[in-house]
Amino acid sequence: AVVSTQSTGARGNTQNIAVGFNNTNTDARGWSEAWNGVIWSYSGWENVVTVASEIQNPSRNIPIIVVGSVSIVTVLYLLTVVSYHIVLPVSVMTSEAAVASVFGSATMGEAGLVVLAVIVMLSSLGGVQCTFLYSSRYIHSGAVEGLLPQVLGLVSTRFKTPIVSILYVALTTVVFVLIGNIDALIDSASFTMFPFIVLCCTGVIVMRYTHPELPRPYRVPLIFPVLMTLFGLFVFISPFTGDNWGISLLWVGLTLLGFPIYYVLVKDVFKIPGLAWAMKKLRDVTADALGCE
Repeated sequence: AVVSTQSTGARGNTQNIAVGFNNTNTDARGWSEAWNGVIWSYSGWENVVTVASEIQNPSRNIPIIVVGSVSIVTVLYLLTVVSYHIVLPVSVMTSEAAVASVFGSATMGEAGLVVLAVIVMLSSLGGVQCTFLYSSRYIHSGAVEGLLPQVLGLVSTRFKTPIVSILYVALTTVVFVLIGNIDALIDSASFTMFPFIVLCCTGVIVMRYTHPELPRPYRVPLIFPVLMTLFGLFVFISPFTGDNWGISLLWVGLTLLGFPIYYVLVKDVFKIPGLAWAMKKLRDVTADALGCE
């Protein structure tokens, strides 16, 4: 965005920035909803821990990855937003669904519309690829640890990747895309992930004092998990004080469905006849069909 603005000599107006916060809703109950999209734009760095075992010298490289990625994304994100505001009035930015394409058209003509659309598409494709990388590792690790059905822990003998969990992520992604829109998906994903972020951050704080002797390849200053815990609690709780609290409650209910699924399908607490055989058969058939072990 910045490059196209400078290279084409597009005329901008800094007055757009000056009025950018006019008529802003200052109700704290709406902050969490606004933050969902922003958090989604900045997120991704935290998922590097899911592939920590595949990173060389993690005690050195993981902090570099986290700090470097957050810094780069922050700079690029702010420069892009400033460029949008300089070229486009707020009324256009709030009414258009594809702001990047409108910006490209304003700075480079019809060619810019296509160029910016392709750049956004490639960026989204890269984000999807990274999402499949780490989310499939979550599911695979859960299956290996006995928290999910064993079939999800199968690994391709040829590619050495958790192919079944990758296919599972692809299937659920298609289902959610078909039944929802992008804004609703971002809001729900951001909202439902915060309880787990709070639990992880709380765990870091508790373990630091209860087990200080444990080896820590990378040691995070406690101020960060404390701030993230407080922020996560606010973002998770505040939607219940608004008018759409029922939707938030629905997503909490869907998340809690994991408990009965775990106790019924994984632990088999009710000793359902034939369930253990069916789950083993599903694993064996899937392993044979996909070449897994």
